[in-house]
Amino acid sequence: MATLLAILFALRRRHPQQGVELWIIGLVFIFIEAIAHVFYTKSGPQHIPVHIVALDAYLAAGMFFLWAGAKDRCPRRPTLTYLLFTAVPLMVLQTIYAMDIYRPGPYRAVALTGIMLAIVLPFLALRSLRIGKAWWLIPLPLAIWIPSWLFASAGMYRDAAYIALFVVYLSVAIVFYGSLPRQSLGRIAIVTGFSIWAFVFLLHSWVTARPQYNSIAAAIWDWQKFLVAIGMLLVMLERQVASNEWFASHDQLTGLPNRRLFEERLEMAIRNARQSGKRIAVVMIDLNGFKAINDSLGHEVGDILLQQIGDALREAIRPTDTLARLGGDEFIIVSVDLPVEVPSARIVNSNTDRIVDAFKKPFRILDHELMVKASVGVAIYPDDAGDEVLLRRLADQRMYEQKLRMSALIEVEA
Repeated sequence: MATLLAILFALRRRHPQQGVELWIIGLVFIFIEAIAHVFYTKSGPQHIPVHIVALDAYLAAGMFFLWAGAKDRCPRRPTLTYLLFTAVPLMVLQTIYAMDIYRPGPYRAVALTGIMLAIVLPFLALRSLRIGKAWWLIPLPLAIWIPSWLFASAGMYRDAAYIALFVVYLSVAIVFYGSLPRQSLGRIAIVTGFSIWAFVFLLHSWVTARPQYNSIAAAIWDWQKFLVAIGMLLVMLERQVASNEWFASHDQLTGLPNRRLFEERLEMAIRNARQSGKRIAVVMIDLNGFKAINDSLGHEVGDILLQQIGDALREAIRPTDTLARLGGDEFIIVSVDLPVEVPSARIVNSNTDRIVDAFKKPFRILDHELMVKASVGVAIYPDDAGDEVLLRRLADQRMYEQKLRMSALIEVEA
């Protein structure tokens, strides 16, 4: 476990990823439990403190894993509030059992507190009387506290404590199942590990009463910890591979497709247009005066400006079109599924007007308000050319011609 933790921490430092810190904290608590388990005895002065550390460490780990799995799917602050207030009576429950208190009164008192919190807490955390899709936050803790009350009333104190760990770890498995990518091998390992872990807690009393299963139970008790840790390592590596693949085909500054991905999309668009009989348009865009802004105000302002321009152009195109950054201050669009009955001049004007409209408003960056114009060149398939190289060359040529006309007009006005 220490080795896997060290690998996970080193990988996280080399390739920072969101949410991994919570995974590491959860595994640290599992490591603490593993150390406590080494010193655990069924009697003697160290029995109670070690037992408290072990059970509370399991619970703390489960709550951190729940937060990690829900972090990207649920609002941060209400989730944290809910988990913190839910964890308090759960920790009291584990501590009561670890202290060898075998009277139903304390268990019932904690269960009653947990039931009251289960009813009230979702409304307090969300600060609303309407919790909508969060309705499941009420029956989930009730699935802990009602059985815990019943077990304690029947004198089954171990079950009263371990039912809470079962529900928490099964919830972790469900949350990770919903939050991790479907095709991930790491997801399979994590969900399987937490599912086994949950049922280990559920069956703990049954196995304890049957010594013949002790060796099997001991092996499984440790096995799922490594399965979860290895699954988390796999998820991190899969994320890094996916990130590398994304950066290989996207511009790192704007997040737009880069030249390589655009060429693939353009080739596919032409192939589809040949089959469907429709047209496509290649729109070349070059910013006017960007170099002067970049030189006078600095690269930081220039980079932010390019990002804002990328956002403005995203809003100007249709969802089916592709916008890419070729580099520097050059952008390019492929507009697909254009009708054949519309005159090509109207298509050119429509695409040009959309781009011009995107630059009508000033861009606000730090303390600056910047007006930027763009030169636009449009080439249409199959009217102007029949392959991607000629289309891009013609769109670039028309963009350059418009740029020269705009420069000449500025000189005349000056």
